[in-house]
Amino acid sequence: MVEELDAVLDRSLDIGWTRPGKWHITLCFHGDTPDEERFRALEGWPAPELRVKNFGHFRGTILWAGIDGDLIGLARAAGADDNWKAHLTLAYGYRGQPMPGFESSPWTPTEAVLVSSADGVYTPVSRVGLRTSARR
Repeated sequence: MVEELDAVLDRSLDIGWTRPGKWHITLCFHGDTPDEERFRALEGWPAPELRVKNFGHFRGTILWAGIDGDLIGLARAAGADDNWKAHLTLAYGYRGQPMPGFESSPWTPTEAVLVSSADGVYTPVSRVGLRTSARR
């Protein structure tokens, strides 16, 4: 999926692209105090099949790729509210440049990671495994 998505992005656009190594799907944002107990309850939660599908933006400046698949239960269990939108942040400084239609091959995540974010640096705090067909 990472290679497929990266291949359709026009890196010549003058915007602040995020590196594929930093790509992630945010299930919810806890602010300064992560809810580690709630996060640990995600251990063994059923892992949904996902696809990256098309593009959008927040406030006209943050480019994201949409996530297609049933993440709402997992996101709600992690603490997401009604304003949550499954996405993968791709760039900052987006100014409405046209993006191609896109749909990735499906994949199934195997874990959820609780991270701390400070000044654009993501530090894993905790990891839990999700239940997949290969991990029952």
